[in-house]
Amino acid sequence: MNLKLEFVRRIVKIIFIVLLTFFYGCATQPQQKETQRNNLAFLYNPSSTPLHPEFNVYHETSTRSRLYIKLFPVELIFNQTNPDGTYQGKLRINYELRELIDGKESELVSDSTTADFTLRMEEVKNIFVANLPLRTREGSKYTLKVNTTDLLRRKGTTNFVHIDRTTVNTAQNYQVITASTGYPSFDRVFHPSEVFYVKYNRRGPDSVYVKYYENDFPMPRPPITNLSSPRPDFIPDSIFAYPYSDTINYMLRREGMFHLQVDPKQAGGLSLFNFGENYPRVASTKDMVGPLVYLTNSQEFNELVNQTNLKLAVDNFWLQAGGNSQTARELIRVYYNRVFFANYFFTSYKEGWKTDRGMMFIVYGPPNILTKKGNTEIWVYYRKKSREPLQFTFSRHDNPYTENDFHLERNFVNSLWSQAVTEWRSGKIFSTESN
Repeated sequence: MNLKLEFVRRIVKIIFIVLLTFFYGCATQPQQKETQRNNLAFLYNPSSTPLHPEFNVYHETSTRSRLYIKLFPVELIFNQTNPDGTYQGKLRINYELRELIDGKESELVSDSTTADFTLRMEEVKNIFVANLPLRTREGSKYTLKVNTTDLLRRKGTTNFVHIDRTTVNTAQNYQVITASTGYPSFDRVFHPSEVFYVKYNRRGPDSVYVKYYENDFPMPRPPITNLSSPRPDFIPDSIFAYPYSDTINYMLRREGMFHLQVDPKQAGGLSLFNFGENYPRVASTKDMVGPLVYLTNSQEFNELVNQTNLKLAVDNFWLQAGGNSQTARELIRVYYNRVFFANYFFTSYKEGWKTDRGMMFIVYGPPNILTKKGNTEIWVYYRKKSREPLQFTFSRHDNPYTENDFHLERNFVNSLWSQAVTEWRSGKIFSTESN
């Protein structure tokens, strides 16, 4: 009798577990599908998308802004299946503009449009620049979602642009024109020899004031501490002024940040940067040394940077980590490729590799899942040996010098940081999926 009762209990327990698993699966599957559907990890993985457009926003009037889009025709498909029989490409740009209210996106669409462009191969050169109007209003912030599609290939990409109209002093009230092309600049980082001029959207300023900051901003703290990364005091190293004219040519001859304002008493302005001749590439020993701060302790790093033969010191670091020259070369290739993309994606008021997101990208690699919610980004890494993924949240901070200042929220327990550093220094490219 006891055996029969125990058998019945086991059967009931098994049925209960099966039912629980079934209902749990039904409850979580939609959430998992929703997460995958909204996965934006391709934003930080250039090889996953065929198009790599760049964007610039300029506030023309109190109610209108303009979106500039730059594309590379070499990334488009051209064919002759058209009435003219000439090589043509077909491009579609669609956007949705949503206001940010208390850091969250409104459910209402403030503006949207779809525009098609025909590119004729004999007319386009190395780049194609288009522009579209945006309905915006002063005093607001927005998130602009832009879908760019190659209609012949039937593939495209999605990008997000932060728009700030809170005051007439924010950076998008200024437009930087590249002197060599006459096009708006799609980057705020300039090499020492590049020439440009600056236009302001309001009439009346007599002077433009420039605050210069040397490039000595602090490094981020690793995620093993709950202390946030230090913020600079932003005290300028020098201040100078020029008569305002939208035809004056500028060059950034010194490395550092140049903050331009028409009213120095008001917060905001346009920040332009010179991070050296190679930036964002890693092309010299000097470029290779700095990012090693993430794989060394403070004493090791200080000894490294003070070596007489810096190239030999860097080579020896990677040879010791890899154990042989072949492994060392692979470690160098992957590590500094990540440094390049950290510079490309995360440059703020300092080099991208020096930011919280840049630090995590270099050591952990691109996230498996990326979601955006208003002013936050959530990065998720799969873990093969754990049911719980590794998750990091970055929040955008208001910063008069950049719209790209994201800080790591340090409210997690296990970041695997120490293990990641150990694996890099043991000749292994760290991957959360192997842990």
